[in-house]
Amino acid sequence: MCCRVAQGSGKDKVKKKVKAKGQAPAVVPRLNLAPTQVAMVAVREPSGMRLDAMRWGLIPPWAKDKSIGAKLANARAETIDEKPSFRKPFQRRRCLLPVDGYYEWESRPSGKQPVYYSMRDGDLFCLAGLWETWTTPEQVSEPELPGLGHAEPETLHTFTVITTTPNRLAKRVHDRMPVIVHPADYDQWLSPESQAADLKRMLRM
Repeated sequence: MCCRVAQGSGKDKVKKKVKAKGQAPAVVPRLNLAPTQVAMVAVREPSGMRLDAMRWGLIPPWAKDKSIGAKLANARAETIDEKPSFRKPFQRRRCLLPVDGYYEWESRPSGKQPVYYSMRDGDLFCLAGLWETWTTPEQVSEPELPGLGHAEPETLHTFTVITTTPNRLAKRVHDRMPVIVHPADYDQWLSPESQAADLKRMLRM
């Protein structure tokens, strides 16, 4: 699992790291970002890399309500091209989550303790993710009453973090870890031209 990350760096540092263009969204920096909260996510458009604000916890377009997002904060790399919730986003809507670090919980005699993973030099790094757009489905309602309007549909951009088998360092604490994308692979991970087999290789530690 990966359900807590630190995204505390300013937007200028994040833009520089992923070479994003345009104006960055106004997202509150958080040192303990959790599912259902809004994060700054990098996506690719024809004009280049762009930063967007998205809610953590992927909500598939067919979902009846947004509560399912809390259960889809992570996607397993091994089955990412098989699960209905992740199959299409894996094909066309991949993203990067820039972070300062992430947390896992270690079981100790005194109870579970958070362990923080970051780069030795303190630099930002990016986790592999998928994103989706969800809009409130139309509801069958009672005939409209005088003076009462219709509720406006809600549209959300949401994402999930991909997890894989852990490396030697992470294995000491947990049997999963988020996929860390090497900076040289950012373009390939986000490119619509990338082949599934090449993408799957990038998800192995």
